[in-house]
Amino acid sequence: MILLPCFAVAQQTPFSFRKLGINDGLSQSSVIDIATDSLGFVWFATQDGLNRFDGKEVVVYRKTFDDVTTPVSSRLGKLVCGEDHIIWLISTGGRLEKFNLIREQFEAIHRLGNDSTLLPAVNCIYNDKALLLLGTAQGIYLYHHRTKQLNHITVDTLAEPHLNSNNIQAIHKDHFQHYWLLTDNGITVLDTAGKIIQSFLYSNDPDKTTWISCSAMAQDNEGNYWLGTYGKGVFYKSKEVNSFITFKITGNKQIPQNTVTEAVLADDNGNVWIGTYGDGLYVLNAATHKLQHYTADYNNPFSLSYNDILSIKKDNYGGIWLGTDGGGVNHYDKRFNNFDLLNKSNVPENIAIQQVRSVTTDSSGGLWIGTSNLGLTYTNAARDSFVTFHFPPYQAGLSNYDRIVSLLCDNDGDVWVGTQGNGLLILNHQTQQIKNRFYPGAAAALPDHTIWCMLPHSATQVWIGTRNAGLCLMDKNKGVIKQFTNTGNEGERLPENNVRALVRMDDSTVCIGFDKAGVQLLNTRTFKIINPNIPFGQLAGEQAVLKTLCYQPPYIWIGTLGRGLIAWNEKTNNTYWITEKQGLPNNTIYSIIPEKKGMLWMSTNNGLCSFLPPVNLHHTTASNFSRYTAEDGLQSNEFNTGAHYMSGDSVFYVGGISGLSMFKPSKLLNASLPAKAAITHIQVNNQPMESDTADVYKKILHLSYQQNSLSFSFAALGLVSQSRVHYYYRLLNYGTKWIDAGNRNYAAYTNLPPGSYTMQVKATNNAGNTNAPITELNIIIHPPFWRTWWFAALCTFAVIGLLYALYRYRISQLLHVQQTRNRIASDLHDDIGSTLTNISLLAELSRKKLPPGNEEATLFLKRISEEVQQFSQALDDIVWSINTSNDTLEQTAARMRRYAGEIFEGANINYSLFMDEPFAQHKLNMEQRRDCFLMYKEVINNIYKHANATEVNIRVTMNKNHLNIIIQDNGNGFDTNSITHRNGVKNIRRRAAKWNGTVLIESVKGKGTTVQISMVA
Repeated sequence: MILLPCFAVAQQTPFSFRKLGINDGLSQSSVIDIATDSLGFVWFATQDGLNRFDGKEVVVYRKTFDDVTTPVSSRLGKLVCGEDHIIWLISTGGRLEKFNLIREQFEAIHRLGNDSTLLPAVNCIYNDKALLLLGTAQGIYLYHHRTKQLNHITVDTLAEPHLNSNNIQAIHKDHFQHYWLLTDNGITVLDTAGKIIQSFLYSNDPDKTTWISCSAMAQDNEGNYWLGTYGKGVFYKSKEVNSFITFKITGNKQIPQNTVTEAVLADDNGNVWIGTYGDGLYVLNAATHKLQHYTADYNNPFSLSYNDILSIKKDNYGGIWLGTDGGGVNHYDKRFNNFDLLNKSNVPENIAIQQVRSVTTDSSGGLWIGTSNLGLTYTNAARDSFVTFHFPPYQAGLSNYDRIVSLLCDNDGDVWVGTQGNGLLILNHQTQQIKNRFYPGAAAALPDHTIWCMLPHSATQVWIGTRNAGLCLMDKNKGVIKQFTNTGNEGERLPENNVRALVRMDDSTVCIGFDKAGVQLLNTRTFKIINPNIPFGQLAGEQAVLKTLCYQPPYIWIGTLGRGLIAWNEKTNNTYWITEKQGLPNNTIYSIIPEKKGMLWMSTNNGLCSFLPPVNLHHTTASNFSRYTAEDGLQSNEFNTGAHYMSGDSVFYVGGISGLSMFKPSKLLNASLPAKAAITHIQVNNQPMESDTADVYKKILHLSYQQNSLSFSFAALGLVSQSRVHYYYRLLNYGTKWIDAGNRNYAAYTNLPPGSYTMQVKATNNAGNTNAPITELNIIIHPPFWRTWWFAALCTFAVIGLLYALYRYRISQLLHVQQTRNRIASDLHDDIGSTLTNISLLAELSRKKLPPGNEEATLFLKRISEEVQQFSQALDDIVWSINTSNDTLEQTAARMRRYAGEIFEGANINYSLFMDEPFAQHKLNMEQRRDCFLMYKEVINNIYKHANATEVNIRVTMNKNHLNIIIQDNGNGFDTNSITHRNGVKNIRRRAAKWNGTVLIESVKGKGTTVQISMVA
């Protein structure tokens, strides 16, 4: 047997970095400085703009910054977040500016202090609640926010110790609230009152050859100081000593003494980050004294993007941002580095690590990794050495002899190596030599050349699942002990020979997973096959291809190719089918690893996911899954069958197309820590919202009724993997149900009616988990003026006023008509009435004075007197009808009663007159009242003149709005069909028809007459 090893020394496992550059919207690839505001937005200064990043999109504000770096100095723009949503800037030429985040306005600061001192060019800035410190080439300026007093300290200031140099290059504030002024000649320390209290690394060399030009400083969690310099390396000061020394570390790996350091940062995990100009990034763990060096690797998408690092800043969520001088910005987050990784970027070039197909560990902590067609790779427990083995084919002509598809380490420490097409090998893990080998045709023959899976049985025996020969029990010294195939005896017969997975359920039961025939159980004591009759093929809708098995009492979990996850409850014999519809990230499951707390970890074609099964599997939703992808540090989003293992110390190993990922579930950091979503952009009628307040700071919107189409963009600040963010939104008073927008960070509403609304947004990394902080924006769409309450009230008052005016006008007209009628009645009565009376008297007097025998004159005078009397009576009727005091039927009834009395009492005719109460209360207009009375009068006169009646009954009633008059007598009667030349009946009919009335006359000779008059009143 021949081994072909390839040996190399490993590099340190690197951090993974995400990159952000011009293609992502940055205004320029050189990121000069970085700051994070109170909301969580990250700000970048570049030569061509101030950039705001919300985790997904970049907004650019046009502002320029200096970007000049030399081995001995630099002139770089600066960003410092201040109070009250202010960012302090040092823009081009060292100009001090303020940027108001709420109003999005820049303000240049040329003068400061009560005496308006003119400021020189500013090199650096530090701001806290009490002081604003401005470092310049002419000393340090201290501006007191409360008193607005400005103090200026230079080397000429009368103080001991004095300022090391006027050229202030950086300012740092330590844990003791002291200000460290980094100059081109060491460090000067100020107290909170601005008094110089100490000096470090000062040199009085007039030629400046020994000066130490300081660039950046940080203080770690232990209180130790770390100092970066221009070309003099890195210095260190322990909290116990009072001097700086050059930093050195035990071992070969050192930070070069001529390093130009631009940025230093101490994080919360005990690491010190040192960004250099030209030499990449150094990360030192102060506790372990382990130094890691990161440089740009264009073959590794997770490496640094550039070796010139200008700034290192920490965001509100613990993430580290590195601005480079040509590669944009790099972001590191520990949540993004949950997984250790072995891939081509951190193993030697001649080590096989792609297309991982199997993995196991040995008793010494060594890691064995089987690849697809690239051999078997081994790395020791320290992961600092690697070797790849290539096993020769057991016979000539094999094309896939280097494909390692299953691995197992037995109790003796020997490694069982199952291949696809090249049989089974057993290695001594210490000597890494082949102890034994099994393949078809060998002395201890193996019935198949492909071993998909292996499961321990005893100290020297292992169950192996083959591709074409069923299930075999192998002894590493004797070969095959027992074999089960599809041609075996009853109780030992398999449904097919392609065995893809094996899992132990208890001491005597093994579950066997077949490629297409489901699962069966094997009693390892009696060697009998048990068919549990799991209908998973029918459950999945078609024949399912099995990829992996897992047992977690009481469930057997079955991962399939493209058909999702199937669970069989061994106690109830119930089966459940879980797919992407229930929240599974992908329907192809390559591996399932159970966690002690009941969690299942599954590798898929769409990343790695954890699954916490609910009590009732029918209630499985997306909230039961958490997904991890390459953005979280995995080797890729695509994994391979069989490439999974859990070691005795609960380390999970999952392999795929680009390497091997390793993690401990208990150590994973939650990637979806609460992060509040922000509404970043608002559009009204498809146009950006115009306001003096930035969209993200708006709390309420007042809009007109025409501004009723709104759209919103939002972002989840601080979430690590933006591609997995689920946004939820709703517009209260328009709908109450949360809308799951998935990764879409946009919502739009059109034609909103006027009213008050509340836009609510929240975000989470876990689909279905809605317990996240809510961001709200109140929106008031004002109605048009004609739909406002005040306009309605005004219109109501106007209508009421108009109606009242019409009413008053009508009343005035009625009063005027009434006065006119009364005046006419009075004039007729007084003038014409008195004249007629005089005529009647004169005629009577003339008739009496005529001599006897003048009968003709007497007759004429009598006729005159009679005509005057009739005319006077007609005039009286006219005056009565005109007079407004007689408008009610009550007055009409009185006149009718009076007239009947005058006519019938003088003629000795008995009469009765009945008028109901509604008649008396009704009101008629003048013409109705006149016609009514005249019809009544005509009938009464006809009875008096022609009927010879002795009894008359009169009845006047009101039925709804009809006036009914019934007059009945017991006189002579007449023929109603006979032709008459008298106009009385005709006049009655004409007057009744005038008011849509009718006249009915019934008469029988000798029995009297009945007249019924009906008219609309």
